[in-house]
Amino acid sequence: MKSLAPNANFGKGKVLRAQYAWEDSALFVAVCLDGEEWTLRDTEIFDPRYDERDRERRIKERVRLGIRRVFERVYGLAESPWGILTGVRPMKMVHSMLDRGFPPEELKVLLREVYALSPKKADLLLEVAAEQRPYFHPDPNNPIGIYVGIPFCPTRCSYCSFAAYPLHTHGHLLPAFLEALHAEIAAVGSLIKERGLEVEAVYLGGGTPTTVQGADLDRLLGLLREHLCTATTREFTVEAGRPETLSRETLSILKANGTQRICINPQTMHEPTLQAIGRRHTVEEVRTAFAAARDIGIPLINMDIILGLPGEELPQVRQTLEEIADLGPDNLTVHSLALKRASRLKKDWEQERIAQEQGEAMVDLARDYALSWGMSPYYLYRQRHILGDLENIGYSKPGAASVYNIQMMEERQTILALGAGGITKLIAPDLTLARQVNPKCPAAYTAQIRGCLEERLAALRRHFSSRY
Repeated sequence: MKSLAPNANFGKGKVLRAQYAWEDSALFVAVCLDGEEWTLRDTEIFDPRYDERDRERRIKERVRLGIRRVFERVYGLAESPWGILTGVRPMKMVHSMLDRGFPPEELKVLLREVYALSPKKADLLLEVAAEQRPYFHPDPNNPIGIYVGIPFCPTRCSYCSFAAYPLHTHGHLLPAFLEALHAEIAAVGSLIKERGLEVEAVYLGGGTPTTVQGADLDRLLGLLREHLCTATTREFTVEAGRPETLSRETLSILKANGTQRICINPQTMHEPTLQAIGRRHTVEEVRTAFAAARDIGIPLINMDIILGLPGEELPQVRQTLEEIADLGPDNLTVHSLALKRASRLKKDWEQERIAQEQGEAMVDLARDYALSWGMSPYYLYRQRHILGDLENIGYSKPGAASVYNIQMMEERQTILALGAGGITKLIAPDLTLARQVNPKCPAAYTAQIRGCLEERLAALRRHFSSRY
């Protein structure tokens, strides 16, 4: 209900009734709102590949679909391309079904008929699944992944909800933060060696990690290589993000320390929008940083764009894609604007309405460009309050997909998270997970991390000791 009508009030007004019954080897569901009734008889759920938990879940799925259908009829709501899937990670359900022996063609029918996905989104999920499955390992706890969070940025973008503190207000916290982070890196590195773990990918994110500059950046990257990289590490990503932080000196430090992949994220190549959202860099700085990264020899470059930024419609998105085409990145990550409580732009949501048709047209345009560059979709996720009820999707040239992005999003691999705002995900053999959360605020992280390190390490030892 709340996903369909976030501002709905309960306890008065129209009555919504939903009921179900098991009868004659079928699940019968009826939903009624304001005289509009939807009914369905489901026999597919008695397939022997399903168990009792699946049948309990199917009740909820069918009721959810019924509520959606009567709301569409009574209030004239448009059908969502994602049907009843409201979670962040729709790929997890697809992989679970593939694991259980549902072939792709049969799964496509289920995505359409049970989850009410549009044909385009059902095809997209199966396309991404085919790209991802070769990256999964039999043991979710060896190899593992590493995330390191740097919570500082040159400025805070108006749409941002991440741990990102502007240097002009929080820069004085950086030296102490780095010293605390160095201690955490060394401690976790010792545990990795003690347990004989291999690290598949290291991802330095934030914030903007390249707000750390010069000797501080060199030392940080050196410690990551010394303590957290192993002989089998295949990916080392630094989410540089903001082009104004990427001087030739900084790029040379990244290259010298073995960085294999960086992100240069303009979000848009439309100058007025950059200023409106608080980016404080120019389109020319994006071009300059990209050219310098290529010249210095960074192997892979990702670029992020955001669809649905204030004042932008199809012509501005097309301009951005044309500019990016001239640069030629190896990955393109296309975000549909999501306005969260922590973003300043959320306050202006009523003034920033964009029709679902416009959002879909933007997503389709970005896909057309990415495919024309020889890229394929390789990971996706969704968010609440997202443009047009759509998705965020990463495209990659052959052999250039981010291993970390796949493993982090599909939760098939333990990820140890260090630094501010990091969320460690400990994956059990049955793919259930437990989380450890680091403080987002750099001051809180610095104050707390040393005191809780031993407790965290003990929990990690217990996890890796019991993983079989």
